Amino acid sequence: MRSRKLLFTLVIVLAVVAIAAAVTYHVIRRPARSVFLLPDGNVMGYVNFTPFHFMNMDTHPLTSDPDYQEFVTETGFDPQHDVDNVAVSANAAAGANPDISAVVSGTFNQERIASYIKKQSEVQTESYGGKTIYLAPEKDQTLRFCLLDNKMAAVTFGPSADSMHSIIDKFAGAGSMPQLLKDYYDDVPFASVGWAIVRVPEFAVPPPGPGGMDLSILKNSVTIVSVRYTGSVRLRAEFITQNQGDATRVFAQLNSAVALGRVEAMAAGSRDKDLAEVMNNLEVKQSGNRVILSVVIPQDVIKKASQKR
Repeated sequence: MRSRKLLFTLVIVLAVVAIAAAVTYHVIRRPARSVFLLPDGNVMGYVNFTPFHFMNMDTHPLTSDPDYQEFVTETGFDPQHDVDNVAVSANAAAGANPDISAVVSGTFNQERIASYIKKQSEVQTESYGGKTIYLAPEKDQTLRFCLLDNKMAAVTFGPSADSMHSIIDKFAGAGSMPQLLKDYYDDVPFASVGWAIVRVPEFAVPPPGPGGMDLSILKNSVTIVSVRYTGSVRLRAEFITQNQGDATRVFAQLNSAVALGRVEAMAAGSRDKDLAEVMNNLEVKQSGNRVILSVVIPQDVIKKASQKR
């Protein structure tokens, strides 16, 4: 009887642990709130700067710029230390300038920043959803800035106020997740400190890639680029094409470019062994209509590169 009771208790404990683990993974896996606020676009990107707060960033400070010093002094906002993450989206239509939006999370002194902005010439204001939007018109585009609260700010650049209004609406709880995020965020590798999702429009004509690669086959495809840090830097690009035939052509062109890069790296091997090591780490794989290009940059190579700055 006692052993049965212990077994029953163990089952309950394991079930609770499993549920807690699943919930924790789901919470950690979810993208930052700043990404949810973005309007739809052909491009979405995110960078988490929080890990850099624990690094020594003072070896190359930006304080030598007088305008930067004035901005930090008057606003109390230092981007090198006060930005936690940045989420960006861009929407390009044929024959039109792209509409660009960004949501920045960090620490903002709303009163001091607002006071600084009001001192700038040609800055206008408008209200929407209980928020003040600052405008700086430039030809047929307008730069808009809004402090959503003391932890989040939004910036848009485009012909209309629709993107800024969308961000403010979502901040208030209305609106839905961006479609690109909904469709492809699950393909972003877990624990990526930076990532970008790019849908190449039908009208776009990508310029030739390395070695004269024909990138026109990427039309209507989706590319997911990510960066992870595990002691070494792991870069990954996944190309999701419309069919396996297009993927095979992407795979062949990437393989050719990698092979050419390795030959050039070997030729320069005596002068730059680090480059040769990185090129040897490049790997191209195909699975169905997907092609993955990945590379691991060792920590020693990163340290050497930072010391050369």
